[in-house]
Amino acid sequence: MSACLPALLAAGSAAPAYTQEPDRFLEECAGTEVEETHEDESRLSDECRPLAIVPERPAPVIELGGPFLGTGTLGGGFTLPTGAVWQPSFLVYGTLLTAVQSREVQQTGAGFSEIPARANLFGNLFLTPTERVVIGIRPLDQNGSFTAYTFRAPGSAPEEFNSELNTTIRTLFFEGDLGEIFPNLDRDDSRGFDLYFSVGRQPLAFQDGLLINEDMMDMVGLTRANLKIGGLINTRVTGIFAWGGITRHSVSGNQNDDSAKMFGLLTEIDTWGSTIELDVLYVTGDAVSGKGIHGGIGVTGRLGRFNNTLRVLGSAPIGDVTQFNSSGVLIHEQFSWTPHGGVNLAYITAYAGIGQFRSAARGPLVGGPLGRTGILWASAGLGRFGAPIRNQSDDSFGGAVGYQMFFDRTRKQLILEAGARKGSQGGGMAGTDLVGLGARYQMAMARNWVLTFAAARTRDLIADLDVTSVRAELLLKF
Repeated sequence: MSACLPALLAAGSAAPAYTQEPDRFLEECAGTEVEETHEDESRLSDECRPLAIVPERPAPVIELGGPFLGTGTLGGGFTLPTGAVWQPSFLVYGTLLTAVQSREVQQTGAGFSEIPARANLFGNLFLTPTERVVIGIRPLDQNGSFTAYTFRAPGSAPEEFNSELNTTIRTLFFEGDLGEIFPNLDRDDSRGFDLYFSVGRQPLAFQDGLLINEDMMDMVGLTRANLKIGGLINTRVTGIFAWGGITRHSVSGNQNDDSAKMFGLLTEIDTWGSTIELDVLYVTGDAVSGKGIHGGIGVTGRLGRFNNTLRVLGSAPIGDVTQFNSSGVLIHEQFSWTPHGGVNLAYITAYAGIGQFRSAARGPLVGGPLGRTGILWASAGLGRFGAPIRNQSDDSFGGAVGYQMFFDRTRKQLILEAGARKGSQGGGMAGTDLVGLGARYQMAMARNWVLTFAAARTRDLIADLDVTSVRAELLLKF
């Protein structure tokens, strides 16, 4: 694509690609003379201009081999006996997150205030664009507890520091494409070897994280993509088997189940008007955790100028009912649109929980399955700061109305939201009937920092209690 515009259409001369070669662009445009004219304002300018000015590439902390997203000549690499050409490169990247956060019950003064921290550090060994090995650690948290300084909490000393330093490997997997590893088997790419696989400790999320949202599960997965069935545009089918690191979902806290195994068939179908997800998982366990089937169907598409996602999920025990394995249905709806002439987003979400739906697996930091309902339901994933509104779906219904505004070319955003949760069974208990207002302001700073301020006020209609939640979060990406 040309990036210099000296009468691009009129002159028809070749232009340098400024996004790739800024020095060449400046050199060739330096001698361009612009004649004074008094022609119509709609005429294409003779001035030499770039189509885009791309910022300097931020380098990772450690980078060996070819530069990630860089430019220049590719290295030769080496050829495997299978015919694949590997060009290894290695980079280290991650995030560091800390926050000052507090929650208080207005009527009693109960609550907490803390400064927790979380770090995610990854090493990524690229062998090709489709084959890689990823290793990762979270050195500041483990088993749902964080390295944190608590300066107010019930039942604890006025000030307390908790260290959770560790070197546990949370991520270690290899993924690749069989068709790229063995290119000699299908030189003209006509035999349908689009088989992708991954094996090792890795995160897994499906149905927007409602059906499964696990951060470190030992598993193997095999995906057949680009299937053409009838008049469908595209179909993806994934089979998985997990043998370790499975965290079972419970309203009293998600807990690791060493006895659990998981088998799953996960599909995604693209039609002309929507994307359809059909997923089913079978989880085994011991007498305490139980075994059962978990499934879901999701439909995402456009309704005129509106975006719509409807999901229906269910769980059913096989044998005894346990706190991790019970029968229930969750219906979840997300509806949004961009007001005419702008870039902002208005949204309405709603859900209905019938019985005690359980996700197939949920990480210890994500809470219940309703995090996608809105910012009032979303867990912070940092410290003891849970969702302002209880994000479990058991025998309840509710929803949110919100508006997201963007500023400064989307580098800043503000979300305002109102939401409510109502228990559907008689004789409600504290925490079942809640209403709330929430706001979140987020801004990018420099190139690697994100600053977030969030506040929420909720009222427990059963216990007649008001809770105020505030937090300031600073994120560094490196």
